[in-house]
Amino acid sequence: MRGMGVTAKRRATAQRALRGRVEGRIVVVTGASRGIGAATARVMADAGARVVLIARGAEALAAVAHGIRSHGGEAHEVVLDLRDTDAATAAAARILDEIGVPEVIVSNAGLSIRRFLPEYTHRFHDVLRSTGTNFLGPVALCLGLLPAMAARGGGHLVSIATVGVDLPAPGWSVYTATKTAFEAWLRAVAPELKAQGISTTSIHLPLVHSSMSHATPLYRFLPGLSTAAAARVVASAVVRRPRLVAPVFARVGGVIAVVSPALSDLLLTPFAGRAHRRLARRADAA
Repeated sequence: MRGMGVTAKRRATAQRALRGRVEGRIVVVTGASRGIGAATARVMADAGARVVLIARGAEALAAVAHGIRSHGGEAHEVVLDLRDTDAATAAAARILDEIGVPEVIVSNAGLSIRRFLPEYTHRFHDVLRSTGTNFLGPVALCLGLLPAMAARGGGHLVSIATVGVDLPAPGWSVYTATKTAFEAWLRAVAPELKAQGISTTSIHLPLVHSSMSHATPLYRFLPGLSTAAAARVVASAVVRRPRLVAPVFARVGGVIAVVSPALSDLLLTPFAGRAHRRLARRADAA
């Protein structure tokens, strides 16, 4: 995936390009208290953006904001649990009233849950929590900000999603479905937003080593991006404004999964079967 360059010279060039996009302008980043969101906020602030940090953890959010300010950047904290859609709407109004109209929205916040179907059959609240964080809350926030961006003349909406949107996998059904919901909404409104001068970018990231992914022990040993590398991918997208950023394997695999879902199911069924048998043995042992 294309980032901001691997050599010092290329990174300096990329940094100048990013500064040209965001310097002195407002960049809203959700899920900014840790991981990709925090790293993205720092990159934007280093390029001179006036960063609005959104997350539900006040203490962690304050720490990220303090770090940005200590390096001469501008950071505004908005404590918000995106599951509360009324609060998301109110947060958008507060941003417009107290800070201003954003140039860029980075919709990054995500609640990841790895559970196979038997594990959440009686836990529908997991579905509700994920839907609020990954879909309903982000839409509510965007609905409050996008009209002002359009009236001002445009801007850029960036969605941070996962390759699971292209390649849904057993165990990730709730996370993938709720992230895909926002992506489907974005695909539908993208032409409308473009007509109003607002660019849209979907970023489908592969594995990123963060506190969220480390909740799955196996992922700690698999190759993946660092949060800093993922933030550089986001920064590159803010400069170039492509419609989609995704690894080649996800794009090709996604086409195969759509054209031949039966083949996709056939390939994944053995994996799902092993997982279900393991869960059954664990239940019997308990």
